Amino acid sequence: MVEQLPLKQVVEGSSPSGGTMISRLSLMSELPVPNYPFILIMKAGPYCGYSLDKIINIKQEEEKSCGKFFWGYGGVFCRPHIVQTFVSYAKTKKSKVSVLFSETASSFKPLRQERFTQSSPDISHWSSLEEKVLLVGNKSVPHFAITASKLKRNDFELNLRDYYLFTPPTLFPGKAKHLDKYLRSRVDKACAIYSPVTEDKKRTIKISYTAELVEPFCVYIK
Repeated sequence: MVEQLPLKQVVEGSSPSGGTMISRLSLMSELPVPNYPFILIMKAGPYCGYSLDKIINIKQEEEKSCGKFFWGYGGVFCRPHIVQTFVSYAKTKKSKVSVLFSETASSFKPLRQERFTQSSPDISHWSSLEEKVLLVGNKSVPHFAITASKLKRNDFELNLRDYYLFTPPTLFPGKAKHLDKYLRSRVDKACAIYSPVTEDKKRTIKISYTAELVEPFCVYIK
């Protein structure tokens, strides 16, 4: 069983501009509500020989058949307990989490390509994935998948400076920051909350596809 961090413990922490994260988040009630107040932003591109267009088509068909689609990934960012805690916090604000995909030309092909057939929200209780769910990768390393719906093409610029990283300080003390300082180099995904600063600085990123997280929100796969 993966330890679930207490929600209060997750959202409290020092911000780079002073004060606590929770005090900064309280400012949201005073700000204009954007279309995407709570986001999970991810880079998306060709994978395992599939073009991004082909992957999108597969996932849209998957959603039609299963009521949701699974979007797989590996790495150390946005592991299921973090995403699940983020969704829980968004619910306290009566909000849902939007998934924003930023297109990248980078292609990734793992050494081994195997099909994932099971999922679990907590590593303790596993269930078989429906036959229509296509998730492939190297099963010898940890992999995860978000579950979402309403996948569609979009086209707009997002100012990363307007979003504050949702980071458990117990895991990364002192690392809380805005996305313009965080989403760089090999960092390709993040959970974040709309919380703009009163500065003219901007760093925008193009969003090509959007979706909305649905239960169970994020799972382990094998």
